[in-house]
Amino acid sequence: MILKFRGCLFSRLLKACVFMLFFFILSIGSSAQIDSLGNRILNNMDTLRMAKVDFGSMKMVPYIAPSYMPETEWLFSAGGLLTFKVQEWNRFLNLSSIPFSIGYSTNGSFAVSVQNVIYWTNDKLRASGEFQLRDMPDHYWGVGYENAMNVPRTDSTTAYRRHYMRFYERILFRLNKGLFVGFMVDYNATEASNLNQRMLADEDVLQSGPNVFNSGLGAVVEYDTRDFVQNAYEGVYLSGSLLMFDEFLGGKTNFKVFELDYRQYIRIRRDRRTLAWQYKNRFCIGKNVPWSDMTMLGGAYNMRGYTLGRFRDQQMVNATVEYRHMFQRRTLNKKGNYNSPFGYVAWCGVGTVAPAIDEMKHWLPNAGIGLRLEIQPRMNVRFDYGFAKGEQGTYITFSEAF
Repeated sequence: MILKFRGCLFSRLLKACVFMLFFFILSIGSSAQIDSLGNRILNNMDTLRMAKVDFGSMKMVPYIAPSYMPETEWLFSAGGLLTFKVQEWNRFLNLSSIPFSIGYSTNGSFAVSVQNVIYWTNDKLRASGEFQLRDMPDHYWGVGYENAMNVPRTDSTTAYRRHYMRFYERILFRLNKGLFVGFMVDYNATEASNLNQRMLADEDVLQSGPNVFNSGLGAVVEYDTRDFVQNAYEGVYLSGSLLMFDEFLGGKTNFKVFELDYRQYIRIRRDRRTLAWQYKNRFCIGKNVPWSDMTMLGGAYNMRGYTLGRFRDQQMVNATVEYRHMFQRRTLNKKGNYNSPFGYVAWCGVGTVAPAIDEMKHWLPNAGIGLRLEIQPRMNVRFDYGFAKGEQGTYITFSEAF
């Protein structure tokens, strides 16, 4: 059955998300002691601890704050960062986290996001994933480097309205100290409306249609020695996955996606000073890959500065090197250490998209700088400004890019 969520059903999904998040925050406020945000800031300027809600070993930092990305412009959102340990006594077990938010932006985008990174008993099982629901104006330049460079961004050439939903989850089982194997599921749907005339005649859009529903199941192998997944100071991460989208799984498409993700982190003389790098590729396999699911460069998590979706094609490769520096205080803070909540980053990178590996010849440069604000131990708000070929991008969001 084709998934449709425009109009009545999509509106109901949005309203349900709004009410569930509203009553969740309301119930928290009525059942727990919430510190005054103003008093917290005034009384704790050395650590800049924010208002938080405690449930024993579980903590939540609620927020109402703006964020910014080129795709949504200014997004005003409410939500929180939930952190906890499945085994509170286990000092070797990493902190699990669930950031969630709901927001509306200045360009008319509506977004709901829930992410999770959960470490189960003795870290023998890990779960990570996300749920997204978006209703937003978007842009489609077409497939390929030439379209990205030559098609102007205007209402009559690239603009359309996108309704998007995704549920993605990855389950991993530990084999030994750093090796994991597991599986993943990916259900996502795109419904495009208000298509411009150029998009109506685009051969890739005509092939897949404006409404796309993908149902996928895949296998993954990971080697992970990072000391803290959400913000590593040292360690190696290497992941290979193969995801198969097929009609027999309930979707309406047939193609495969192979991804390779290599990251490494080196501590520079002390904690909170890190040199990190990432190499990533995403290869789509199949003759009928939907236009909405081609590999894309850009956005908040790779090649920051490029608008997500401008460069898209069957194959993608990108690499980034980033220096991360959190400042030290001259005097002890109230936690008895010299850690400051403030820091900065600087990065440079390169990437490309192409229909095949042997056709990768147009390499795109990337660089940027950013500020960091630690709101919980090793949990940062990031303010990034990326420089790209022919454009720039500002990003304000949670968690590191990689």
